Parts: sequence; C-alpha cells; structure tokens
Amino acid sequence: MVPFTKMHGNGNDFLVLENLGTALEDDLLSALATALCERRHSLGADGILVVEPFRDRNLRMRIFNADGSEGEMCGNGARCFARYAAARKLAPPEMIFETLAGPITANVTESSVIIGMGKVSLKEALFNHLWTDGERSLPLNALTVGVPHCVVFPEHPEEWTPEQITLLGRALDRPTPLFPSGTNVNVATRLSSSSLRATTYERGVNAVTRSCGTGSIASALVAARLFGMASPIRVENPGGVNTVHFEESEEELVFRVRLEGRTTFVAEGMLSTEGLRERLSPEHFARLDKAIRHG
Repeated sequence: MVPFTKMHGNGNDFLVLENLGTALEDDLLSALATALCERRHSLGADGILVVEPFRDRNLRMRIFNADGSEGEMCGNGARCFARYAAARKLAPPEMIFETLAGPITANVTESSVIIGMGKVSLKEALFNHLWTDGERSLPLNALTVGVPHCVVFPEHPEEWTPEQITLLGRALDRPTPLFPSGTNVNVATRLSSSSLRATTYERGVNAVTRSCGTGSIASALVAARLFGMASPIRVENPGGVNTVHFEESEEELVFRVRLEGRTTFVAEGMLSTEGLRERLSPEHFARLDKAIRHG
C-alpha cells in the first residue's frame, strides 16, 4: 500500500507522495502520475507532488503532470507542498525547498501560504507580439516564471469560453521558435486598477485548470507592464484567488515576486494494490511493489 494525500490550491489539485528514501525512480514516478491523475478511473488530479530530500535545503519538490512529464515549477503546487511539509513536521513553517526552477521560500500560516518565487526577469519577455494561425491574429505576451507562459488580454474576453481557451492552448503549446518547449496559455481580463481575472491552459495537464499560480504571476506582471498596474494584484481564477506581490530589484526589468493564496487538505488514504495493478504496466507494478516491500 502507498500512502497519499490529496490537496488543492484554489482548485488546482494534487496528490502528494513521499519519496524520502528515493526508492521510486523517475520513470516510475512518471508512470504513477499518468495512472493516478486520470479522473473517474483513478483518484484524479492535475499532477503529483513528490517529497524528496535535498542537500542543503529542507526538501526538494518534484512535480509530475497528468501526462507524466516532469514540470520545472508550479505555484499552487509549491504552496500545497509547503503546507504539507509544515503539517508533517518535515520542515518549519518558514522554509526553503528546491525545485527544478531553483530554490523557493515559503511561509505557512494556517491554510494560507506565501511563497517567494525569487527573481523573475522580463528582459527577454515579448510584449504585444502579433501571432496568427491564418484564421485569427492575437497580440501575445511571452515570459518565463519558472515555466514558460503566454498571456493574452483579448478585446472581447466574454467571448472566450474554456473550450476556446483549450483550443488556443493546444495551438500554442507545441515546439516553435517562439515556444521551443511549448507553453502555458493565460487568457486574462482587467477587472479594476488592482485586480484581474485569468484562466489558464496548463502545459502537461493539456487542459484548462481551475487555477494556476505561475499563470497568475505571469498575468500580473504583464498587466503591470502593459497597463501600469501596481503591486499587489488580485488575480481571480475559476477556482479561487491568488494575490501577486512584486517589486523591482536593483536590476531593471527584474522583479522579486511572491505568491499568496489558500491551500486545502482534501483527503488522506492508501493507494490500493488492485487499482495500481490496473493502471500500471506489469514492470512498473513489480518495481513499485519491490520498492514498498524494501521500505
């Protein structure tokens, strides 16, 4: 049996697995992600968060998307990871943990978590880049917030349904000179001088999700550049609210960024042998069984 915890950050949901002995290898974690994240036939989630040890940090967070790919960073996932680590006493409420995108600081206070994303540079960002697929033209804004993001502020946001955002996401999320590793896609709307609404198609999930932390940051920074909006910016996602705090560093166009929002523990339990056997290949199931038996 494999223990799991299900959590969500504003509806962006994850399964948390501990791999403190690092017995679960990369390809097995990838297989577990695709097996466990499928909704209806399994537990269902946008991804799995894996807790591993790290040298001079408290811990390392790894995130595997629903399609089995490993992501560099996830803002909502990082907030869930931090709350899990603090609740399980694996790290203090004020902690630093490692990710593929670099070290992340976190401050956990009850259900709210603020994470420090470090510095985000807009030096290589693109603003109002005209993109066309032959049928439509859109001004795109592209930047990296640990992971690549594209932000669109459409002229008629009310016309953009989740289905249309998904189609745009799938059109942009493929290797191109503009997005060599694909991209997340955010369709955003200004609501006031200090608030936005943003809906995100997430790379790796290959669908619109209820919330995206790095997408909220990307949307807020683009809004600050295009419309002069000041920190903090409240970003409404379909699943809840993220608040983005930012300040320019000593380097021009480089910002120190923090992300604030709620996290929720949903469930704890054990993954059943029957369910795992159905969803994993015989080789992966045998290796998982061996890893469990040997601790």
